[in-house]
Amino acid sequence: MILQPVDGRLTPNNCAVILMDYQSRYATTIDSTNREILIHNAINLAKISSIFNIPTLLTTIGESSVGGPIFSKLQKIFPDQMPIDRTALSLFEDAQVLAAMEKIGRNKLVIAGLWTDFGVAPTVEQARELGFEVFLVVDACGDVSLTAHQMAIRRLLQRGASPITWLQMLLAFHHDWAPPEAYEALRSIARDHATAHGLKMHYARPGLDEDDENGNQEKAKERWWERWSVVISRPLRKSQKTPS
Repeated sequence: MILQPVDGRLTPNNCAVILMDYQSRYATTIDSTNREILIHNAINLAKISSIFNIPTLLTTIGESSVGGPIFSKLQKIFPDQMPIDRTALSLFEDAQVLAAMEKIGRNKLVIAGLWTDFGVAPTVEQARELGFEVFLVVDACGDVSLTAHQMAIRRLLQRGASPITWLQMLLAFHHDWAPPEAYEALRSIARDHATAHGLKMHYARPGLDEDDENGNQEKAKERWWERWSVVISRPLRKSQKTPS
C-alpha cells in the first residue's frame, strides 16, 4: 500500500496523521502519565497537523455507547471533520479507514492515541505489515499503567515503528522555515507549550519588523541558519572563543 516514492525525511507533504480514541470517558483509565499532559500533547500534535495542512484522521471507538465523543478542544481544531467510529481495535480492519487511507495515498503515518496497548499497538503493527512507515508519537499516548505503556512501545519499536515526540515533529517540519504564513502559530506553540522541555524559542520573521521582548520594534534579525553558517565556515583564530 506504499503509494509514493520513499522520502527519508518526515515532511508535511509525505505523511498523514492519525489521532485515535481521545475520548473523555476513557481518559479516567490512564495511569501511565499525567492525564492533563497527555491530552495537552495530543492537542499540540493536532495543532501542528492543522497548521501544516496535513491529512488527519480522527477516530473513536464506542462513541455512541461507552466512549462518548472526542475531547472538545481536539474537535475544535478540526471542526468540519466527523471522527470515524469503529468496533475493531485496529484501524485497518475498518472499511471507512481503509477507504480514507487509499484516498490520502501517503506512505508515512504519524500515529498517536489515548491507549498505547489497546488501539494504537494493533493499528501500528498492521500498518507495518501493510508497508507503511510509522512514526509513533510516544508522549501523546498513554495506558492503564506505565509498564503497559512501556512494553507496548518496546514491542512496536521491534516491529519497526520510529518513536517521536510532538515537539520533535514540530521542529522536523519547521526545519526549512516553511510555510511562512505559519510563523505566528508555530511560535505560539513553541512559546506556550514547549516550556515543559525547558525551552525558550524565538523565531525571527524574515523580511518583516518584529517586536522585541520589551515591545519595541526592531529590524528583522539575521536568520539563524545564515548566522551559524558563517560561524561554522569561518576558521576560528586562537584568540577567538566558540559562541556559547
